[in-house]
Amino acid sequence: MEQQEQASAIRRKIFALFSEETRDKGFPKYFNYFIMTLILVNVVSMILETVKSVYEPYHSYFYAFELFVIAVFTCEYIMRILTADLAFPCGNRLRSILKYMFSFYGLIDLLAILPFYMPFTKLDLRIVRTLRLLRFLRLFKITRYNNSMELIKSVMSEKRSELGVTCFVILIVMIIASFLMFYAENAAQPDHFPNVLACIWWSIVTLTTVGYGDVFPVTGIGRFIGGVIAFLGIGLVALPTGIISAGFLEKLNEKNKDKEPEKEQSTEHHDGEKCHKQYCPYCGHKLD
Repeated sequence: MEQQEQASAIRRKIFALFSEETRDKGFPKYFNYFIMTLILVNVVSMILETVKSVYEPYHSYFYAFELFVIAVFTCEYIMRILTADLAFPCGNRLRSILKYMFSFYGLIDLLAILPFYMPFTKLDLRIVRTLRLLRFLRLFKITRYNNSMELIKSVMSEKRSELGVTCFVILIVMIIASFLMFYAENAAQPDHFPNVLACIWWSIVTLTTVGYGDVFPVTGIGRFIGGVIAFLGIGLVALPTGIISAGFLEKLNEKNKDKEPEKEQSTEHHDGEKCHKQYCPYCGHKLD
């Protein structure tokens, strides 16, 4: 019985490292800062690994650091499994563990370490570790911006039909442009415009007005079509931005209208108090 109580106390202490209520206080706070720092340093390490002049002379150090990161993340993952019933109380410990493992953050935690234990897959999912920083947004008091996030969410939700229609029109124009450019340029540039699927890349780059210049028309009709599509792209790509901007303006105007009656009420209340104070509350005579 005592051993069970000790084990339960240890599990509660471990859970305190991850709990929403305690993880920004005392030791749990520093533990979470350590994990965040480790993730950021690991991302920097992955970036430096792509620089041969840096990686090749120090590859052993990079590998040793990777082992350290995997060891820490594996221990953290095991601790989260051991305390899953405290984080996801379901009345059944196995069910709680499965609920954690198949949650969004649980899958991120697993993908962050799984490729190391399965080298035959040849998948480099280490960049997934960056997503683990989403857990720690609360430490930076990001929750104070919930109203702004709700505003963005409501605007996108209310304007989803307009955005959907706009994206559908852009898709149709992109497909038509791909077919036209294929017919106009295939004979002159079979390598750059071999089929309609290859032409889609050109239409995307042209409609978004990026214009990388890797694929461009050389025939007269092809250049004419390209010019028309480029002009259409200026307007079409701007449409979603205008719709979202209009949605934000509508929401902000609604908020300002809601605040105006509150200001009027507070002003009336203040004026009433001021008027009331001009007379004696006992005899009713006007005060000087």
